[in-house]
Amino acid sequence: MLIRLVTSVAFLTGIANTALAAPMSADDKALLQQQCMGDFTTFCGDMPPDDGPETQACFEKNMSKLSPGCQSAIKSYKQNKKG
Repeated sequence: MLIRLVTSVAFLTGIANTALAAPMSADDKALLQQQCMGDFTTFCGDMPPDDGPETQACFEKNMSKLSPGCQSAIKSYKQNKKG
């Protein structure tokens, strides 16, 4: 269980950097990690603990199923990077 948690945190750090395709602040990373860790474990936990294309696709595929907090964090980040 602890290994899965550490793996999830490592993955979310990576996804925060590359899956959303732009540099991000420490606050943005922390928010995505906080809001999306459970979603990663639920929907993408069988994926490798990296930010490769498969795991990125998993998040995109499951976007409508993600928790409202995770969806909001991702949308907010995407909105901020456009502006």
